[in-house]
Amino acid sequence: MDDVSVSTTAITAEQESACPCCGRPVYEGEGVLESDSRELAHYGYRWAEGHESRFTIGICALDEHGGNVAGLAVVSGRGDGEQLIYTVLDPEQAPWGGSASLGKVLTRKELLEDGVIPDLFSLLDAIVANEPRISSRILGGTALE
Repeated sequence: MDDVSVSTTAITAEQESACPCCGRPVYEGEGVLESDSRELAHYGYRWAEGHESRFTIGICALDEHGGNVAGLAVVSGRGDGEQLIYTVLDPEQAPWGGSASLGKVLTRKELLEDGVIPDLFSLLDAIVANEPRISSRILGGTALE
């Protein structure tokens, strides 16, 4: 994906709620990751103020015809200096459940060992770097290199 030009488009307005543990704002939104030729993935994100640059992203990778590749990958991330550290979540850890359109929430085994979404971490990096509602908070407005 390094050679592919990508961008993101918001498909929902960002929603704000209160964090149940501390009352600070929690932001959620959805979008689509696109290349010049097609949609690559639908995604949703969740980020809470005051939680050490931690965020959660749900990704539904799309095939060349716009169909769901495998289901929903849910990953938590956090900034650690100049890099991001990702943790693939199992369904019971995910803040979202599966759906008719996105499929079931995939397990760590399906994602890490079975590789049902081969470009998962490239998709994650592309979304975080190009989605301004995430990058402005997590990366301080700078793209990943």
